[in-house]
Amino acid sequence: MAAQKRWLVIHAGTHKTASSYIQSRMAANGAELERAGVLLRYPRAPAQKHKPLAAALANAAWPEWIRYLRGLPPTGELVLVSGEQFTQPLANSRGHRALTDLLEAEGFGLHVLLFLRDQPDYINARFVHSTRRLYHHQSFDAYVESQLAERRHIYDYGHLFSALIHHSRIRCTFLPYGSSWGDPFDRLLTTLGHLPPEGGWRPADPDKGNVQPGCEGVWLAQRIGEQLEDLGIEGRSLANAGAAVRRIAEREGWQQDRYCGFDAPAAAAVAAHYASANDAFALQVWGCPWRQRMPELPVYRRVFEPPAEGTERQRLDGLVRSALLDLASQNRHLARALQRSTPTMAVQAGLVP
Repeated sequence: MAAQKRWLVIHAGTHKTASSYIQSRMAANGAELERAGVLLRYPRAPAQKHKPLAAALANAAWPEWIRYLRGLPPTGELVLVSGEQFTQPLANSRGHRALTDLLEAEGFGLHVLLFLRDQPDYINARFVHSTRRLYHHQSFDAYVESQLAERRHIYDYGHLFSALIHHSRIRCTFLPYGSSWGDPFDRLLTTLGHLPPEGGWRPADPDKGNVQPGCEGVWLAQRIGEQLEDLGIEGRSLANAGAAVRRIAEREGWQQDRYCGFDAPAAAAVAAHYASANDAFALQVWGCPWRQRMPELPVYRRVFEPPAEGTERQRLDGLVRSALLDLASQNRHLARALQRSTPTMAVQAGLVP
């Protein structure tokens, strides 16, 4: 077995903790990072993504990892990779044990770094994301109920990360996520012992990252989802499903009116649901109760209630039709479904002869 000389640092999310933003800043600062002893390389140039490594970990495709590790230059104290797709495969004990063994054979230790949200904030963020991408059109209350009943493997951090925490050869760092803690990229590098260079780290690409579509955007996505259901189309089957809502939200300037489905009592009920598990987890990884590191966030319910009729309602309904036609122009099975359901609209839009 090779002597350990370096660390592989995996920034593994979690989901909806600014991973796209962090990755954009990593790419923008590659040269600066390398001068600081942090090596940033991607497994498949020119794509600036580490997703292939996450997929290889999930599928135990170790030749992908061996090619990546052996293709690295021998410089750099740390090798940094990032992808929220690493969360679940790293939480699997079989996966991270095999990865640790492989890394040690190649002269690396493993450091896993994750950002965590308070559960009400996390559930709200996942609802907005999954709604915008047309995965469902559930009401917020129904979504919360399903998450509490079915998603312990996502929201119970002690349960999710138990095997990872107890692995003696893996260094784990958990950081609270939220605007009050500062920039997540800066925090990640500071945690790794690297302060900004003179002049600071370069900013992220303004075109990268996921922006919330706002209250009206959530409403729009739910209405599109209802239309798709009537047409017998699964939102998950559509290419570029989330982009249609995002484009309209950006054009309409909806992003700043951030959606929140919780009111204070409902958020408190979710927090209470996880309180005991959170305290046990926090005592284990931080040595203090959960609320000492993760203060409760103020909650104000913000949703969009459209007018029932009138000019504005007609305009909003027109945006729903516009989004459907946009999606149909990129998805033949939706175009065919629209042709069967509303042939006049499909012909006028040029989707069919």
